[in-house]
Amino acid sequence: MNTSPVPRVLVVDDVLQIRQAFGRFLTVAGMASTFAADGVEGLAAARASLPDLVLCDLEMPRMDGVALCAALRADAATRRVPIVAVTGSGGPAAQAALAAGCDVVLPKPCSGSLLMATIRDLLDRTAVTRAAATTRLPPDEPR
Repeated sequence: MNTSPVPRVLVVDDVLQIRQAFGRFLTVAGMASTFAADGVEGLAAARASLPDLVLCDLEMPRMDGVALCAALRADAATRRVPIVAVTGSGGPAAQAALAAGCDVVLPKPCSGSLLMATIRDLLDRTAVTRAAATTRLPPDEPR
């Protein structure tokens, strides 16, 4: 994952206006964003740039969000990248996304405050996990 102080979010949605709206929202929140129009592009972009978080739709052409979540979790390089799905689909699609490894599924439309709280929470948890994994404890003293 990126170690830059500015979190990088990969936005994956087939609707240009939604990608642009999320991009503006993330910029105002002090985050950088990159974009992909479907799961195929999103997977390639995630592998190439290793974002801090993926924000995706579930209903997309070529590769939907559920398949994207599964592919990200199956790849050693991206398996720990948090994934937030924002979707107009509920029920079975949301459950399938969670089963495929999505961390959180939010309804579309969702409030900006809920989206930002979710993103920040996942980024904070990821940072704590990463710090714990890189901190080495001294060996036990002999008794």
